[in-house]
Amino acid sequence: MDDLDQWFAEQILPFEGALTAYLRRVWPDASEVADLRQEVYVRVYQGAGRQRPPVARFFLFSVARNLLIDRLRKSRVVPIDLMADLDALNVLSDDISADRILSGRQELARLEAALGDLPARCRETFVLRRIDELSQRETAEKMGVSEATVEKQMVKAMRILADRFWNAASRSAQGTDDGKADSDEKRR
Repeated sequence: MDDLDQWFAEQILPFEGALTAYLRRVWPDASEVADLRQEVYVRVYQGAGRQRPPVARFFLFSVARNLLIDRLRKSRVVPIDLMADLDALNVLSDDISADRILSGRQELARLEAALGDLPARCRETFVLRRIDELSQRETAEKMGVSEATVEKQMVKAMRILADRFWNAASRSAQGTDDGKADSDEKRR
């Protein structure tokens, strides 16, 4: 598996359920959702092939939003019930709402807490690779370990983070997010 494929599998595919739910919520024709999702994946893969985005989730949903906007613009008739969703797609305004700013800050706080809960070596590896944007080789040299160890630690960190955020998203969608996940994660 090459680096781009691995990045896509680790950074994008964990959000497939959330992406599908988003597309179903905002697109009027449910029969087109699978095709839309595939087109989003193609655009994300091509874009990441040119330059990896700093935050994959935001990139994924920005691509999805832009695809939907393109489809709406090309459509000669826009259903009236989609007009309400245009605000959610930021079609009518380039301003970032206070809700989106607050949501982004809360998500960053959750990420910071999640990183703090990672085992020390996983956290160091993740920070060097994803935040400091060092290559696998540079990370291995800096940590004094093999590249295989860096890869294993990244996989472990990504699994822990994906599980934590996936489980939190699932609980939130079900309305059962009561803070229990944080204590469950700390026990691991």
